[in-house]
Amino acid sequence: MDPAYLPVHVGKARSDLNLGYQSDADGANISLKNESYCELTAIYWAWKNLQADAIGLSHYRRYFRGDAPGPSGSNVLSGNQMTEIMAKSDIAIGRPRNYVVETVESHYRHGHHGSDLDAVRMILADAAPDYVPSFEAVMQSRRLSLYNMFLMRAEVFNSYAAWLFPILEASEPLIDNAKRDSYQRRTQGYLGERLLNVWVRANMREFRVKLLPIVNTEGEPKLTKGVNMLRRKVSGSRRA
Repeated sequence: MDPAYLPVHVGKARSDLNLGYQSDADGANISLKNESYCELTAIYWAWKNLQADAIGLSHYRRYFRGDAPGPSGSNVLSGNQMTEIMAKSDIAIGRPRNYVVETVESHYRHGHHGSDLDAVRMILADAAPDYVPSFEAVMQSRRLSLYNMFLMRAEVFNSYAAWLFPILEASEPLIDNAKRDSYQRRTQGYLGERLLNVWVRANMREFRVKLLPIVNTEGEPKLTKGVNMLRRKVSGSRRA
């Protein structure tokens, strides 16, 4: 892989495996919260421990598209391309997915627990009221940048992380994961996806934002996802 990428073992504090990667349990961290925070434990670790001109996140199978060698060929963003993007932009996020038949909020309520959104709405109203209009706009939109993927100039990233994690921490006592399956316990990870969009929308006039295509090195099962979304919408059911 391009040396611009730093593999991070997320949830290392919950695992006895030694993958030989950077651990998200080193230094200041929330590695123990990985079950609900997912990849956000790596973002927190980077915020507290990493020094770089720009910081971003990709996944083991999802990257921003480019021309560097990746798991399935030369199709992931290279370090040189990142430098070029950051010379002209402050933030890069994935091109939004279009939800044709429902809004971002209704999609979440059909697929997860709507009370999660209610909790975040209440937290924002109390702690960050200036962001409520952007939150409502994202919720009523039919487009969403997914996977908590981004590339940001360091000072922008620090501002984003300093805003995001107190909100997610405040959501923890308001959300009961005890009776949820492992899929639905990824609550703060799912909320983080929505909040990234909220933060970017609220700050678009201050920062230069670029949208980048995303490549899934294992292929994207779009048909299966579409069928499952329609099934949830029609039946009103979701995983526990």
